[in-house]
Amino acid sequence: MSDYKINLGAITNGSNLFSFEIKDTFFDAYAFSEVRNADITATALLEKNSKKLELNLSIDGQIHKLLCDLCAEELSMDISAETKVIIQKTNDNLFSTDEIFYVKTSENSIDLKQLIFELIVLNIPKKRQHALNNKGNSVCNKEMINLVNKYTKKKENTSDSRWDVLKDLNLK
Repeated sequence: MSDYKINLGAITNGSNLFSFEIKDTFFDAYAFSEVRNADITATALLEKNSKKLELNLSIDGQIHKLLCDLCAEELSMDISAETKVIIQKTNDNLFSTDEIFYVKTSENSIDLKQLIFELIVLNIPKKRQHALNNKGNSVCNKEMINLVNKYTKKKENTSDSRWDVLKDLNLK
């Protein structure tokens, strides 16, 4: 876990850059994560000026072994995202939010592992399918798509007869 910690005492005024490699072992701590294989670089840029500490966290890389929504074969997808968080030192027991990360004044480091994990998981593409080839055709497994189509029950859109009377209304 200490691989993703930044020592706040060593931060100087101005820009401070940190880089982290996110590989398969990163996700071992997250048992229920659908992401298990990745090759991602996380970059943390800490901007410090007097009392204010601002974190710009960005990720860039690939997630491997996700399943295609159409043919269920494994694929790799590019991922790129960034977030900005203000780091605030406090003695109070405050809960961190999406915009502000609270750190106890007695603590001298911040662990970015959970923040990096959330940034990855929240930016996985919602639609996962193989990319199109240079001719614009899908490269999905045709055999699997045929099987899916064969066993998918087509549901007919039937209307509720109670509402059929409304179809004859002319509203202008």
